[in-house]
Amino acid sequence: MSNNDHLFQERDVSDQAFFVKGLCPVAATETDVFVKNEGTASERGGFVLPIKGRRSIYVVRFDSKPTALRVALCDTDPRTLGEGESIGTARNAHLPYFEGEPRGENADFLCAPTKENQFLVIYTGEEKPFFIGENPVYIGKDTDDCWFTPAPVGHLNGGEGSFGDWHWSAEALYENLYEPLRQKHPTYITRSRIGKDQTGTYDMWQYTFAPEGFEQTLFITACLHGPEIDGYFGLTRFLQLLAEEDGTHPGLHYVRTRVRLVVIPVVNVYAAATGHERRNSAGVDLNRDFAEHTQAETVNVLWLLHQYKHETAAILDLHGCHKGSAPLYYQFSMQAGNSAVCRKVANHVHQRLLDLGREAGEPDLRLIPGKYHKSNGFLQGYCWNTFGIPTLVAEHNPQRWYEEHSAESLQWATECYGNLIIQHALAKLKT
Repeated sequence: MSNNDHLFQERDVSDQAFFVKGLCPVAATETDVFVKNEGTASERGGFVLPIKGRRSIYVVRFDSKPTALRVALCDTDPRTLGEGESIGTARNAHLPYFEGEPRGENADFLCAPTKENQFLVIYTGEEKPFFIGENPVYIGKDTDDCWFTPAPVGHLNGGEGSFGDWHWSAEALYENLYEPLRQKHPTYITRSRIGKDQTGTYDMWQYTFAPEGFEQTLFITACLHGPEIDGYFGLTRFLQLLAEEDGTHPGLHYVRTRVRLVVIPVVNVYAAATGHERRNSAGVDLNRDFAEHTQAETVNVLWLLHQYKHETAAILDLHGCHKGSAPLYYQFSMQAGNSAVCRKVANHVHQRLLDLGREAGEPDLRLIPGKYHKSNGFLQGYCWNTFGIPTLVAEHNPQRWYEEHSAESLQWATECYGNLIIQHALAKLKT
């Protein structure tokens, strides 16, 4: 133990900004209903909710899929708009910070303010009431000092000054980085083969980072899609720093001494070996195959997950976003406890980008809680719907800020994914 003992003790959060607010019925009233739909005032189904604080998460819960759903965040009360104005054309209207729409029965729409003192505007066209709630937000002071900023490291273009070579196959990645680390820390790091890929040629490996006396388990996958290279190298760099941490960083030290990580560093081993295409040898997008699990790769992932399903606190599936419009994608199940963790990390990521001069103004972080957890074809949806395990798909965008495969891109991937791991561990979703 070190001077970070406070991380391991029971703590009183009653005086901290820790929000747990139950669902409450909200019916449209005469004073509430002034939501304009295409220039026409609605007389039913509308609601304007004043919201405070950028660190709150609001859940709009519907008994069934509503019709004519419209949602916006506004800087000022839209009931004060002038004649002919609507929330869609007003200059002070913003798109929802959380995107998505209710689907199916008992559907939710999740939203969060981007500024202080905004207004959440909802119009459904329904006569019956709907519900507003707020998810817990973990912002206790004991984790505020646990943001991890890794030291710079080499690029991924191979040769002098490199951390590795992005052209490497999975086997080359293991031979050059994982195996030397495992041999250096044999009691902490173990590995086992979990099967062959769809071609029957390439081995898939699991690495386990398990301290003696661990109290929780996180399950981590990477490289379901071949081109998302900086993402799985960022994970590799974080694991290297984790294995060799010296106790000076409280969050890193907690993961190193109290958390077991079960890691599949490269799922799409065929793509890593043959040019980094998105799909596997059969032309299948592996992150659409978990419901039917027709491919050997997805079967192997699910087989391993079944071994740990009762112990796993959360699953982190690490990708690499190549969408030019957004710096970071988080995709998670909105009902799960890790939605609050994702929100906290998103706030910190945005502030770091501002500090680095890489972004300006309001956050442009796309958090999509409603899209992927509905379908079992995605790893996230399968894990949440089948096991009830909170699952996160995280994608950082190396092309937006830095040259892909550069030292800066690798450092940022390490920071993004490393802090998601640390904050999921500190949240203690399951111990």
